[in-house]
Amino acid sequence: MSQVRLNEQEVLAMMAEAFSETSPLTPSMRRDDIDGWDSMGALMLMAELDERFGLQLDAEESRGMQVVSDLFAYLRRHGVMDE
Repeated sequence: MSQVRLNEQEVLAMMAEAFSETSPLTPSMRRDDIDGWDSMGALMLMAELDERFGLQLDAEESRGMQVVSDLFAYLRRHGVMDE
C-alpha cells in the first residue's frame, strides 16, 4: 500500500478524471449533480483507489457516498488524505 497522502485538490482531480468530468468538482457537490458519477464512474473510482493505494472500496460503501466530501472522509479514515 502506498504511503502517498493527497490534499483536497489532488482528490478532486482524481475524481474528475475517474468521472471524465471537465467541470471543476467541489467538496459539497452531490453525486446526483455529477453526470460521470454513475455506475461506470463508481467502478473507475474503485479501480483507481485500488491501483493507487491498495484500498478496496466496496460497492455498498461506494453507494453510500452522496457528496464529494464523503470520499474525503473515506480517504482520511484510511490515512490517504491530509486532514
